[in-house]
Amino acid sequence: MFTIHHFESVTSTNDLLRKMDEAKEFTCVVADQQTAGRGRRDRTWHSAPGDGLYLSILLLPRSSARVPLISLMAAVSVAETLVERGLSGVDIKWPNDVLANERKICGILTEGASTGQSSRIILGIGVNLNHGVFPEDLNLTATSVKIETGREVVAAEFRDQLLERIAHWYQIWKRDPDLVVTRWEQLSSYARNRHVAISTGDALINGVTDGLTSDGALRVIDEKGDDRIILAGEVQRLR
Repeated sequence: MFTIHHFESVTSTNDLLRKMDEAKEFTCVVADQQTAGRGRRDRTWHSAPGDGLYLSILLLPRSSARVPLISLMAAVSVAETLVERGLSGVDIKWPNDVLANERKICGILTEGASTGQSSRIILGIGVNLNHGVFPEDLNLTATSVKIETGREVVAAEFRDQLLERIAHWYQIWKRDPDLVVTRWEQLSSYARNRHVAISTGDALINGVTDGLTSDGALRVIDEKGDDRIILAGEVQRLR
């Protein structure tokens, strides 16, 4: 199903895949290292050589309806793969940061453009696998499969296991996207009754989470009791 192009080092797997104009759906670019990896909101993604899975997948959904759920679908797939690997404390912070014991273990970046009724989506996934240490500014906020389990991970094995989950959930997304929302809420402690602060760029909203909309937006009951729909923002858990 997937066609995999493997490279030792690239600037960004998303950028390289974007240049493959004739690529078919399920084309993947995988690299041992990214020299200019990035995450949401143009943040740099730490891509140590050989320590992580740096993967981009081309998806060509026939409809642009509910495309925002693709990034949530990817988070569900990663979370399930990690659970299958024996990790405890796996969680998803809205919209698609996958955590292990409250530290980030995976980042997801979806990019693309829609034309009419068709979409070209590049799904970028970075998973920390064999990192033993992180740069000082990430030490308290990042973790890896090796740190959490004490075991080395064969990146190709993890990749294939993850691609199997993505294929599974992509078919579900096409058939019944509401199931993606339901599964995301099951896997995330942030889905409901979580006190959070959300930076939207224009404002800081404090409130309690109240599930997702059908399009994957976050519902929050703010301090005034108003129901707020968050389309984009940075979520911080309040203790």
